Amino acid sequence: MGVEMIEGLGDRRVTLEQLRAFVLVNEDGGFMRASEELGRTQSAVSQSLQKLEDAVGCRLVDRRRGQVEGLTEEGRRFLPTAREVLSRLTDALGALKRPELFGRVRLGVPDDFPLAAIQGAISHCLALNPGLRVEVESTLSGRVASLLDKGQLDLGVHKRVTAPGEVGREEEGETWVLREEPLVWVARDRIRVGAGDALPLVLFPEGCSYRAVAVVALAAEGIAHYPAYVSSSYDTIHGAIDAGLGVGVFARGGVSPRQRILTEEEGFPPLPRVRLLLSLRGRSPAARGLAEMLRDSAGLIRLLDPAA
Repeated sequence: MGVEMIEGLGDRRVTLEQLRAFVLVNEDGGFMRASEELGRTQSAVSQSLQKLEDAVGCRLVDRRRGQVEGLTEEGRRFLPTAREVLSRLTDALGALKRPELFGRVRLGVPDDFPLAAIQGAISHCLALNPGLRVEVESTLSGRVASLLDKGQLDLGVHKRVTAPGEVGREEEGETWVLREEPLVWVARDRIRVGAGDALPLVLFPEGCSYRAVAVVALAAEGIAHYPAYVSSSYDTIHGAIDAGLGVGVFARGGVSPRQRILTEEEGFPPLPRVRLLLSLRGRSPAARGLAEMLRDSAGLIRLLDPAA
């Protein structure tokens, strides 16, 4: 579907492939995984991005020596629009094939994820299906998985950290990958490990996979640390980091423009990737239909990320 044309500036045109390249490069912080998802070479993805920048008349991605440093100010402003165009196309195509849904579905969503994103996707599904009733329980990702196992939810969105070297793929059974991203250390200011003081951490409560990954990675390197701020609220965690209270761990796409990504150059250990999963346990047509809509509308989840 990379040949569709959208009006650009003057007689220039923007293709859907160019928009996909731009969105994927931002989400994964580079060309390698974008090229894998698009089935194109890294060079071809880079050329698509360059053509998009030529069409809109400004630089969208800051690149240095072939590496993606982040989005420019213009890129951050353009990103929500690019995501919305791709999402609306996905929805329009799906609506032609999908029957209207009726009934009750119990859905679990994680507190430690941008809730506005999930709420937006659910709202969109409800608007298309007036006869659908969704009862949402918001809790830590680990508890969502537990409630699914106990049969207390029909459908759940939860996270799973991947093992080192594990590649992204569709999960077995009735679980699908909505998205996959690298985990990164973040803080308001540049911080270097090894200055002698214990590292202040801004953390979700026990049971959060981000917290477990951070503690294990620091312990493996013998880096002293302590919980400077703990909250189950995604927005509160962001606020604490923005206030300079400590270092946190987020998926790459959840890093806000006010935060700095900390790397191995500052002494921080590497982190694995994380998958956002959608698991189906209910057997009703409504539960399965909602699962398919959320899975196919994964672009809506990206649309409202704080990084946008």
